[in-house]
Amino acid sequence: MFGEPRPRLSQSNEFDNNSGLNWAPDGNLLVNGAVRLLKLGADGKNQTQILADSSASIDSFSSCGPDYLVLTWAYHGGTNSISVWRTNADGSNPLKLTDGFNRAPVCSPDQKWVYYNEWAGDHIYRVLLDGSGKREAVLGMPQGYFYMQREISVSPDGKKLATAVEKGGPVDREGAEATIALFELGSSSSPHMLEARHYSGNTLQFTPDGKAIAYAIRENGVDNVWVQPLSGSGGHPITDFKSEQIWSFRLSPDGKNLAVLRGHFDSDVVLLQESKP
Repeated sequence: MFGEPRPRLSQSNEFDNNSGLNWAPDGNLLVNGAVRLLKLGADGKNQTQILADSSASIDSFSSCGPDYLVLTWAYHGGTNSISVWRTNADGSNPLKLTDGFNRAPVCSPDQKWVYYNEWAGDHIYRVLLDGSGKREAVLGMPQGYFYMQREISVSPDGKKLATAVEKGGPVDREGAEATIALFELGSSSSPHMLEARHYSGNTLQFTPDGKAIAYAIRENGVDNVWVQPLSGSGGHPITDFKSEQIWSFRLSPDGKNLAVLRGHFDSDVVLLQESKP
């Protein structure tokens, strides 16, 4: 269990449940609003802007070693596509890697491949990080399951890929009865399935030692981070939040720190009564 959380950044008008965060290789944090990607120290200081695009949407980003970032860039340059892009670590020299409606790109540990999914489809795809070659459909959904169109994660040793799937059709609701599909990369065998009760539908990540999957669960409207061993033995929470939802989280590469982006939406009930003439 991690200790008392220490707030580092509060910009309620910029971040929402479509925002994300991740660790940079140098120990800094990356976080995005709808139209820009920021870098800041783990202490919340020294905030700098890496990318900004007021007419597009920047989403689903991660580092590829110390030199590159991969991200989803929607409608960039006036296009009608949601594509995977590669940039230098400072946001320079963008290179388009895919065409279509793609999301959730993540690099292989050897920084050769970028794995991603599509909004409509039943496969996980990959493309070379250097931009050469064509995309490859590498992993298909198991019979009777549907991809939940959420994040994917590659294990630290590069041998496994995890994603959330569901029986009976895709949904996006509190407490979805999801299953974590664990694929062996380079194998045609069926994935190993792990139950993921109360999965909130947000971040999913291999723990740094590769022995478990961390994901957010939602109970009574409150999100916490849950760790589920790959062995199938009992999982356990590593946070103890009493309120709000988790929009994104990431364990640091050494497993010693946990960065969490949390928030909530305010709403009012308004009674409208028809007036009589």
